Amino acid sequence: MNIKIAIADDNSFLINTVREKLSFFEDLDCKFTALNGSELITKLEGNHNLDLILMDIEMPVMNGVEATRFIREEMPEPFR
Repeated sequence: MNIKIAIADDNSFLINTVREKLSFFEDLDCKFTALNGSELITKLEGNHNLDLILMDIEMPVMNGVEATRFIREEMPEPFR
């Protein structure tokens, strides 16, 4: 069973590092990354078939707390 993951962080070095570490595990699949909460939400609208979101709290444009609130309130299942 593959676990589908998205990563949201404004630090692209950290995104690449986490993505590299996750690549060692065959059952983990990083579907996409985003540099802020707004970008994450836009990408989720096109593909919300995920199991896990790794999200930074402090990001520009829309922080992780705001993005999480929006996803929980406005996005369809399985995010509720």
